[in-house]
Amino acid sequence: MITLLSATLLIRFTSTAWEQRKLKDVVDIFDGTHQTPKYTDSGIKFVSVENIKDLRTIKYISEEDYIKEYKNKRTEKGDVLMTRIGDIGTSRVIETEEELAYYVTLSLLKPKQVESNFLTWLITSPEVQRDIWKRTLHIAFPKKINLGEINLVDIRLPEYEEQTKIGNFFKQLDETITLQGEQLYILDKYLIILSLS
Repeated sequence: MITLLSATLLIRFTSTAWEQRKLKDVVDIFDGTHQTPKYTDSGIKFVSVENIKDLRTIKYISEEDYIKEYKNKRTEKGDVLMTRIGDIGTSRVIETEEELAYYVTLSLLKPKQVESNFLTWLITSPEVQRDIWKRTLHIAFPKKINLGEINLVDIRLPEYEEQTKIGNFFKQLDETITLQGEQLYILDKYLIILSLS
């Protein structure tokens, strides 16, 4: 249903042709540390594929280790993290100023010529997911997509202004769906309590 809705809404938003590009043309791509870090009680939050839904974690690494490992690939607000090992092609925009350390199971996409929320929506589109799937090493366990293959993923982009409109629309839609889901969960728990009374 969301895919059909997405296609219908794109017709509404789109007034210009979309340009065919490779992902490497519009983002800089990095992967996280390949070594299991030494965890600390506080410091820089450390995320991996398990945290992609909301980027919440209880794992930390020291600031010293962070500076050493992530000197040239630090996260910033507006960057996108995408899963690349195990679960492949799930993405999340970093929405805080807080720096994050990330494991090799994630790739960091630093937008150069693409709006972050649009990029996240684009990655979930059937067309891009098919290309990611095609480039994935399915014989590996767990399955994975290498950085070189992520660079080659085909995407299509409208003008930046339209990217912003589309990205903001789908961000708002996701927030509304999440809120409705939370409200249904609370209502369900309330009904269970009432039925036990």
